[in-house]
This record gives sequence, C-alpha cells and structure tokens, in this order.
Amino acid sequence: MSFKDLTDITSFEGGLVHLNFLKQSLKIRAEPLKHVSRMEAKKLAEICGGELVDLRIDEATDWCIKFTPLPDFEIYILMQRYSPEFEDSILVLYSRRALDWGIPAEDVAEWTILFVNAMIYACRRKLGKNTPRISYYL
Repeated sequence: MSFKDLTDITSFEGGLVHLNFLKQSLKIRAEPLKHVSRMEAKKLAEICGGELVDLRIDEATDWCIKFTPLPDFEIYILMQRYSPEFEDSILVLYSRRALDWGIPAEDVAEWTILFVNAMIYACRRKLGKNTPRISYYL
C-alpha cells in the first residue's frame, strides 16, 4: 500500500465537519489500546477479522491493523507511539478507493469507532488484558 492510495476522513463528503469528532473519539480510545504490543496487535487483528499490515507513517508507528468492511473499502488503524514527549495516539487512514462507495463521513467515522471499540472489547475479553476503562462497557 502506497500513501498515494490512502486518504483521511476529510476526503469523504462532510469530512471536515466530522474530523474533530473522530479525533476526539480516537483520543479517548487510545488509552486502552496503547497497552497493546505489536505481537498482541497481530492476535487482536485475527480475533476481530482484520489483518496486521506493514504500514508505517514514521518511526513512531508501532502497528497497523487493516479492516475491510466492504470490497475496496479499507480502514487502517495505526498506533503511533510518541511518549514520553507527547501522548500516544491512534491515526486512521482509508483506501482512496473507499471514496467510490459515496459513503458520507458521518458513517465512515461511526464505522471506524465501531472497529476500534471491537478491538478494545477483544483486548479485554479475548486477550485477557486489564486495560484502563473509558466507559462502563469500554
């Protein structure tokens, strides 16, 4: 996968409106997922129906899991490790071909959050990790 084949939420219809919502949602969800190692990310991907892929933004990228909810619609969830200088974070990119589906950014953001939530659930219930909680369920 080449970076020219990827895009972010702002490329989808209404993307700028949903950018902050997605960023804030991912910031909260980074707290439990930052405790997932690269080896655990591989297991997590398998459990959740995704795939650990070799996609790096920079030297801070620890792991990347790809989900494909629809043909040619790929969601790439990357764990960026910036600590101790900055907070670790989750970055999300999408296949440029996903734009062909004409799905608005609101739905793309919701799908992204659902996949990240599934990773958190699997982390606790399938991997048995005691990660920090961000809500009653998560």
